[in-house]
Amino acid sequence: MKVLVHKIVGDACMTFRHGERLQCEFGEAFDRGERIELDFDKTRIFGIAFFNAAVASLLENHSRAELERRLNVVNLPSAAKELLDQSLDSADRCYDDPNFREARKRVLGNLAA
Repeated sequence: MKVLVHKIVGDACMTFRHGERLQCEFGEAFDRGERIELDFDKTRIFGIAFFNAAVASLLENHSRAELERRLNVVNLPSAAKELLDQSLDSADRCYDDPNFREARKRVLGNLAA
């Protein structure tokens, strides 16, 4: 399945909401085991919150190896690729390290209070 990111979120891939919108386009297909190509042609502005919602959140239910095997990202500028990698690294740590998860839960709980 090929997903043209620009058609879904425009040229600015910044917010968590943009990322959720993108993942709605391919998330179910990915969960079914399909291969996905995210084409970032014509996109120009990127934020880590976007990548957290669009891609990194998949690591809650899928391994990083599976994600790398079935999700092909094309036409992504190198600076944006660095943001995507940071997002994936943080999500890996969050979902795999119980100490990190617990610390994150405490911090988020304190912020909510």
